Amino acid sequence: MSATASFQYGVCKIKDIQVITDATKRDKHPSRVVLDGRPVQASKRFWQSLHKRFGFTENFFKWFSPMEVFERISSRASNDTIRWCIEHKAGGGEKLLGASNPDASIVSYERLMGLLDEYGTEQITYNEGLIVSRHALKHKSDFKIAGDTFENRYCLETPIDGFGRPSIYLSLMRLLCSNGAIGYSPTFRSEVSLGKGKDRGEFAIERALGGFNNDEGFAALRQRFESACSSWTSVNEAQSFYRVLVKAHHQSDLISRTGSDGASMLGGRTDILQSYRRTVGDFSEIYGLANPDALSQKRQRTVPAKCRVYELLNFASEVATHHTKPSGQQAIQAYIGDLVSKEYDLEGTCDKFGDWKDFMIGDRTTTQTLASLHRR
Repeated sequence: MSATASFQYGVCKIKDIQVITDATKRDKHPSRVVLDGRPVQASKRFWQSLHKRFGFTENFFKWFSPMEVFERISSRASNDTIRWCIEHKAGGGEKLLGASNPDASIVSYERLMGLLDEYGTEQITYNEGLIVSRHALKHKSDFKIAGDTFENRYCLETPIDGFGRPSIYLSLMRLLCSNGAIGYSPTFRSEVSLGKGKDRGEFAIERALGGFNNDEGFAALRQRFESACSSWTSVNEAQSFYRVLVKAHHQSDLISRTGSDGASMLGGRTDILQSYRRTVGDFSEIYGLANPDALSQKRQRTVPAKCRVYELLNFASEVATHHTKPSGQQAIQAYIGDLVSKEYDLEGTCDKFGDWKDFMIGDRTTTQTLASLHRR
């Protein structure tokens, strides 16, 4: 990573930031600012951190220019200084990342990378101010779910720009193809308090890396995956993941091979989307629906897809681990975390109905929904 980007830190007053705006429009988040005498690209993360730091929202820019807002904050705030962080890309270009209180503790990029190198890490990814590192437990042991071998892992998400606290997320590693499923939800998250002081943040990260363990949390995450083996995926759950995939596709976050005709479009021609359809089934063929979203969400929760939740989780973790850029991984892992942290729509139905046909015939709620569709 050090070869691709470097980071610079500094302190200034908010009134010293000059915003480059387009006179023809009012931007909620202007993309360029002048900081310390040089123009830089302002990230969305910078504006979000500025809103949190001084307690104002983007709606203020509908009625006042950024300079008017900044001047007013400086005249009224007891502390109008911010600590800024600029990312320098190896290929050229500078991006302004999150802003924070200069008195708050921070873990700089150099110190964090030194700690990760000292304690060891399996994987490091970076995206716009956040470094996510994956770690193995000191005393690791494998276990099996549905015939697949897993090991417990945890991921440390550290903001190197000072905006937000570091967080530890529980994770399961499927050893067959090195798929990592991260529980990106409050249920499986632990925040690391950095405290106050120049070097306190480094000590907090060091303690977390040196002795993290959460047996109760890992047991709960494992139980949810085991329950996924006995639960059919609902159309609602499948469509929710499809929307995440479509968004990642539109934002160019998916890494996929193009077809022989050079196509990389939606509509079944992208490798990942084709694989998704093979996994969950073609709802137009199964139910005669041109668009599954024509069903209400309540009805979507009662109708099964072709696969169990376990297959959907494995598919999502494979996409996030091997086929997604760092900028899009968090959204897919967040879907996984949200799915496993609550009861599945068709929880436990796979034990009750041994095969696909039995399920389609025997479930009362599903039968009522299908009967309604046939009457249409």
